[in-house]
Amino acid sequence: MSDQSGFAVPDLLKGEIHLWTVSIDKLKDQAEHLESLLSEEERRKVSFYKFEHTQLSYVVSQAVLRMLLASYLDVKPADVKLGTHKKGKPYLIHDRSVFFNISNSYDLCVFAFSCNAEVGIDLEKIRDLPDIDQLIEKNLTRRERKYLLKDPDHKLSWFFRFWTFKESFLKATGEGMRLTPENLEFSLEDGAIKLRSVNYGFDGTEWQFLEFSRAGNYTGTLTYTGKGILIKEMSVDRE
Repeated sequence: MSDQSGFAVPDLLKGEIHLWTVSIDKLKDQAEHLESLLSEEERRKVSFYKFEHTQLSYVVSQAVLRMLLASYLDVKPADVKLGTHKKGKPYLIHDRSVFFNISNSYDLCVFAFSCNAEVGIDLEKIRDLPDIDQLIEKNLTRRERKYLLKDPDHKLSWFFRFWTFKESFLKATGEGMRLTPENLEFSLEDGAIKLRSVNYGFDGTEWQFLEFSRAGNYTGTLTYTGKGILIKEMSVDRE
């Protein structure tokens, strides 16, 4: 594989998912170079973000996405043609050889890549929320809320875990974030994430889930299709 990224990118094989993590802060000194890798439309979008840290997060995440895809496809970052489905899921235009998804939260960004499985990923920093009780009531089902009632000291952690279950699944399916309690429900059975019910008109049994954490109080979930998938975790570190 031609390395278009500046860091080691292994071949993406059938039956694998590559799960990458990048620290936004570690790449902030390269922001000018990274922004030069973006498309004209992406550079225009930078100004849409009000705060400097959200602008930096967008630049780094989009540039690293382009570099990783360029390495997988053996092209230059500028030649990676990205599109977005009407419900928000990103995809490669005129190329179905790589499936991917991306999520960022505060200082971290995560990417998932596969050559034969649909993927969705979500990452959240566990943090205080002033309206946590309203969010729990709105977004978790009655049975999901029982986990929080049994462990009230970790209410925030439980909420963000279930949130990433749901959002990663909806990102994988391309349905976007249309959460209502009657639409989607998850459970944890012997530590495994299970999709209990779904009312979107498709079968949810084909989907697999991997929960992961990152230093700094982050929790995340990877959703993907297929069984017997080898998940390789990697880190972008260009200090």
